[in-house]
Amino acid sequence: MTKALSWLIKGSTLFCLLPWEPIAAQIVPDATLRVNSSVTIEGNNTNAITGGTQVGSNLFHSFEQFSVPTGSAVYFKNAPDIQNILTRVTGSSVSNIDGLIQANGIANVFLINPNGIVFGLNASLNIGGSFVGTTASNIKFADGISFDAKPLSGAEPLLTVSVPVGLGFGTNAGNIRVFGDGQGIRKTSDLIDTSSGLRVQSNQTLALVGGNILLSRGTLKTTGGQIELGSVAGAGLVNLIPTDKGWTLEYSGISAFGEIQLSGAAAVDASGNGGGNIQIQAMKLMLDGGSQIESSTLGAGTGGTLKINASDSVNLVGLPEVDSFFNTGISSLVYPRATGAGGNINMETGRLNVRDGAGIAAGTYGFGNAGSIDILAHDSVEVLRKLTANAGSSITSLAQRGSTGSGGNIKIETARLSLRSGGVISSGTFGQGSGGNVSINVDEEVQVTGKSLTGNSPSRISARTGGTGKAGNLTIEVERLTVTDGGRVNIGGEKIPKNLNFQPGQGNAGTLRINADSINLDRGTITAGTEGGTKGQGGDIFLHSGYLQLRDSIITATAGGNGDGGNITINTDILVTIKNSSITANAFEGRGGNITINAKGLFFSPDSLITANSKYGINGTVQYNIADTNIYPIQLKTEIIPITPEIIPVCQAQAGTEVNSFRVSSTRNIQSKPNNLMYNNVEQSNSVPVPPFNNSHNPKSLRSNQATQIIEANVLIRDSQGNLVLTTDQANPTRDNASLYASSCFSGSQW
Repeated sequence: MTKALSWLIKGSTLFCLLPWEPIAAQIVPDATLRVNSSVTIEGNNTNAITGGTQVGSNLFHSFEQFSVPTGSAVYFKNAPDIQNILTRVTGSSVSNIDGLIQANGIANVFLINPNGIVFGLNASLNIGGSFVGTTASNIKFADGISFDAKPLSGAEPLLTVSVPVGLGFGTNAGNIRVFGDGQGIRKTSDLIDTSSGLRVQSNQTLALVGGNILLSRGTLKTTGGQIELGSVAGAGLVNLIPTDKGWTLEYSGISAFGEIQLSGAAAVDASGNGGGNIQIQAMKLMLDGGSQIESSTLGAGTGGTLKINASDSVNLVGLPEVDSFFNTGISSLVYPRATGAGGNINMETGRLNVRDGAGIAAGTYGFGNAGSIDILAHDSVEVLRKLTANAGSSITSLAQRGSTGSGGNIKIETARLSLRSGGVISSGTFGQGSGGNVSINVDEEVQVTGKSLTGNSPSRISARTGGTGKAGNLTIEVERLTVTDGGRVNIGGEKIPKNLNFQPGQGNAGTLRINADSINLDRGTITAGTEGGTKGQGGDIFLHSGYLQLRDSIITATAGGNGDGGNITINTDILVTIKNSSITANAFEGRGGNITINAKGLFFSPDSLITANSKYGINGTVQYNIADTNIYPIQLKTEIIPITPEIIPVCQAQAGTEVNSFRVSSTRNIQSKPNNLMYNNVEQSNSVPVPPFNNSHNPKSLRSNQATQIIEANVLIRDSQGNLVLTTDQANPTRDNASLYASSCFSGSQW
């Protein structure tokens, strides 16, 4: 038994996943139709079904039992003009299908058994139309007539020429289980198609609709068609809506749903020339053990839509020891050489949990553009890694290396969003196309914290570029944003590891906008740079917050190569930067960016900094706009000093002598103590003009017999009257960074 299967048996809440043993059963017609069904044995274990009641293009069959033993086949020998074969089971036994179901022409096949349906390892389909396997109680038709699995005894059956329009459910629908060999998933980046599992022809529908649904290593497949999985737990009608791919199902008449689980490398795959559509409707959806849901574009056709609606939760649990490409996931990809656009992934649920290397991905390896990801989770979204080296949980839309298409957008709406231990939400481009945009709208809190076990992969929300294409934009709307323990929120390029033989990216960073009531960075990073050998322009950062705190953290729009640094605009009531924090918009060969800080209160620890420099280019600017407000009733009492202080010259400016000056060599901010903030509107100037004057007499020397050590005021305290007083921390006086200096009146003299 594999580790994955062992875990599933211990942790499954849906079904007991013991090995399935097909039950030898038979096909037994009942006597409920005007023309009853007939079964004969033909050749090697083939059950030929004839008879039944034909009404227009509909052919009705009714059986007391309907099962297909291992190695056998059921062959509906219908006329070519039949469009729908409707087969019901009126007895009390489950249908066990472990052989072939076959029909003539392009007829659609409906199998209705309210007791339950089990598809074994050897189950397969050979039909020209769509297949609907359901544990509904009846099929509704457009004229109001229903074909019931429990007909009234002795009543004349009402059959119709109308088309089927719905599946009617009772209160206790049977379950549907699909077993297989787990070989229906991708084994390389190219398509490997397998013959195992349930599959229908191109552009047809494969639908399983019942109570709880389990795929244990089972495969459902259509090439560019429609796959429908619906778990119904209450009475009502599921509508059948005709499309060019068969049917799509609509659940507005159902109020209660059940559980769907894919385990042990199960697969639901609608990939094709143009990706097909997949719709999953449940209360809970669980994927684990390397299972995948995929609808990818392999050619010139446009991708379809992958839609998931799980009212309670969606849980994706990966295999940490498995490479992420083969891991548990939901994906819509554009494969190499494909020119069609990828399909979109739309999900609505209560809670989304992605962990242990699982992922949700829309991406392109080819010429077509990637699709988008749109997630609405009413309660929460969690993306986290198990603490193993290879596990990588993510929600991504990427234009991969070698592609020319653009990446898709990611939109997430929820009440709470948490990325931990290396969890990732990211759009990006590593090719010629542009990266997609990322939009995060969260009611309460966004947490981005920690790194993977190796420390190489931080938790992050990002819109990246590693190619020539421009990175997308990143927007976060939230009440509280917390970035801690190595977490990152970033757009732009990233450092390329030395062991990877990649050319540095040349694409420009996008724009990062964060609107939050509070932003707290503790060993976290917000960046819009193109560092690490990349050559594009730095992006712009716009932060709007009531409270912004950095502790040992970084906000940067620094550019590498010849790119210009980006601009940083901060609008906040209170800005606190402590413990080696920095806000930078630097550049290497290009221009430094511009930093604008609009705040009511500003507090910097002495070891923090703000810079907008360029090593070889032109420096940028740093502008502070600090308001003088009355947020706190007690203000710092100090004399008002003019912005240009009056400096009285006492020496005559003589030829060959040094010009008089007044210099403040410390630009460090004053610490507030304890836990107070200084509000001010003081603009710092590092130099002031000294006016020339005439002096005909020899001034007295200002030389002092004893040098005076200047001690810098470095704390802000509250005195006994409640006033804030600027003073010196006597336990830790600062003597080395502040000084007054004036040149002597005498040439060659030093003070």
